[in-house]
Amino acid sequence: MRVLGITGGSGTGKSKVAAILRNKGCEVIDADVLAKEIQRKGTPVFDEIVAYFGGDVVDNETGELDRAKLAAVVFTDNAKRLKLNEIVHGAVAAEIKRRLSLLDARGAKYAVLDVPIPVENGFFDVSDVVWAVCANDDLRIERIKNRNGLTDEEAEMRIAAQLSNREYQELADVTIDNEGSEEDLEKLVLYEFERTVGKL
Repeated sequence: MRVLGITGGSGTGKSKVAAILRNKGCEVIDADVLAKEIQRKGTPVFDEIVAYFGGDVVDNETGELDRAKLAAVVFTDNAKRLKLNEIVHGAVAAEIKRRLSLLDARGAKYAVLDVPIPVENGFFDVSDVVWAVCANDDLRIERIKNRNGLTDEEAEMRIAAQLSNREYQELADVTIDNEGSEEDLEKLVLYEFERTVGKL
């Protein structure tokens, strides 16, 4: 089984790239979805987050994490963001590896990892090829604002808290430039997949 790792900053459209490949029959493992699953109420990760950040990050009605409150804290405090990543990443990496092993046992030809933060454990160590999805900051700010209902300043803070486009590009084998139409993006994705991963 060949594993493609896709990464990129907020608003670049990496999940759109993964969705194109899912529609073509690839198995996609979304690290954001896994992170939400392992942070549900009652999990060890949930307990560790609440112990560190306090009860303010818990929604009073549901008892689950209030992701907007948690994001507001970590995107304004680098030390707290690093701590949250430290709590979550190990558990996500273990779950990614478990799912890859199940897909491999099932005879899947390709697996695609959709990962916002390119880490060694659970991304680089399991990916055969790495793509970075990039877009200019103005376009990313517009996408983040439309998707998350944030202000310009909040969107800029999210981008500033992540790696730059150049840093993502330096880590990757291929750069996917997502500044054009959806048709352009799909053509580029399918071309690069065949060139670097294999025939769909």
